[in-house]
Amino acid sequence: MKNKFFKDTCIVAVSFKSQTKILKLIKKLDKSVSVIIIENSKDFELKHKVEKKYKNVKVIIPKYNKGIAYSINLAVKNTKKKYIMYLASDIDIKNSQIIQLLKKANNTEKFGAITAKIHNQDYKDLIINSKKTNGLTEVWFNTGCIMLMKKNLMKKVNYFDEKYFLYFEESDYYKRCIDKNLPIFMYDKVTIKHEGGAAIEENFRSEYQKVRNWHYCWSKFYYYKKHYGYLKGLSKTIPNLVRAIKSIIHGIFTFNFDKALTHYVEIEGLFCSYFNLKSFYRIKKEKLL
Repeated sequence: MKNKFFKDTCIVAVSFKSQTKILKLIKKLDKSVSVIIIENSKDFELKHKVEKKYKNVKVIIPKYNKGIAYSINLAVKNTKKKYIMYLASDIDIKNSQIIQLLKKANNTEKFGAITAKIHNQDYKDLIINSKKTNGLTEVWFNTGCIMLMKKNLMKKVNYFDEKYFLYFEESDYYKRCIDKNLPIFMYDKVTIKHEGGAAIEENFRSEYQKVRNWHYCWSKFYYYKKHYGYLKGLSKTIPNLVRAIKSIIHGIFTFNFDKALTHYVEIEGLFCSYFNLKSFYRIKKEKLL
């Protein structure tokens, strides 16, 4: 039964200093399903360990870390499978739940993505149409920690926009799918838990938080500018700018300089986006050693 649904599927996960979570995720997955891990922190030990133990798993280490969108696209280019299922490394999912989603995909002709219901996510303002299609609820957004997609339909929307490094890549993908009449569905019979931001190892959390803050602000402006214009991008991100300035001032006056720096990078990310600069902020190489 499992082979029937898994034979046309490639599961994709992205790793950056996430060895513990990646190993935990792979251990849960059925050994008959194809898995591609894009490892962005040059962890060759992980590659050796995983590929030696799991014959169904391929670990690809790119020359440069270009982010989530690029990583998903890279995995798609390295598989001929019909279905692509992206999984964040910090989600809790069972093989039976994966099969349930694949069954829905097999019986649904057109879709941009089929997602699961995320535990504790509020869907009140995310549902487009309460009338279900094949038992699926049409939404305009769902957290991208699990996305089941058809490779040929991904091509129709030109895959993920690789200008995003972190954040909003799924929002952008969903928006372009909906514009092409490829609905985004949520299957509420499958509920999963997502830890959110817990994939990276503990000793990199502080530095990674700065990366996250920088890119969240950069990506937020870029998304709204791309789809709705420059002024819309400004109106959506000015509140982020104001909050960041307040947090910096508070951090300085309380001598919490790490907090001040964490919020300073938000301002830097915003202004880089305002001036159409690329999303260049990364963890420094020496931090990886």
